[in-house]
Amino acid sequence: MKKFKLVMKKYLLLLGMSLAVLSAFAQEENSVDSETTKKLTKAQKAEQRRIEAEETAKMVDWMVQNKKFVLEANTISNQSGERYQVSSRINFIAIDSNKITIQLASMSGIGGYNGMGGITTDGTISLFKINKLGKKSNGYTIQVLCMTAIGSYDIFFSVSPNSNADATIGGNWGGKLNYHGFLIPLEKSKIFKGMSI
Repeated sequence: MKKFKLVMKKYLLLLGMSLAVLSAFAQEENSVDSETTKKLTKAQKAEQRRIEAEETAKMVDWMVQNKKFVLEANTISNQSGERYQVSSRINFIAIDSNKITIQLASMSGIGGYNGMGGITTDGTISLFKINKLGKKSNGYTIQVLCMTAIGSYDIFFSVSPNSNADATIGGNWGGKLNYHGFLIPLEKSKIFKGMSI
């Protein structure tokens, strides 16, 4: 009986030590796997961001070259630099081939010529000139001359490959108005147009 108890103690001791070694090995392996997974995840995320940036740049190029885009502005500024947060659904410049719509509206949506606290005008583009920027030619400046029912406008766009865009509108009134936002494909834009003059 004593021999049996002694053998059982040895067996249990060996079993306990084996389990401890296996547990330590498993933890070490899990930490290696965890680090590898983190590195792999970082690399995958970086690759995903690179692919998305390339796709966005191609889309921006297509919009500019085909003259089919909307600059949806989330900020408007005047020539003295004062900035105002606005709704991008109702403050925009839309270009479709040789047609243009310029809209300025208030979030209150009260009054104005367009029924949304601002003004909306449609026109025809007489000049659309594209210049590529940067060593990799991945940004653009666009000069647009257009004629609308309320006058002629010079519009200068600055567009980055990630679709950030600014536009400065100068007209026959002598001031300047700046739109800051993103270039969106015409067919994907969810803008709301007011009454045109």
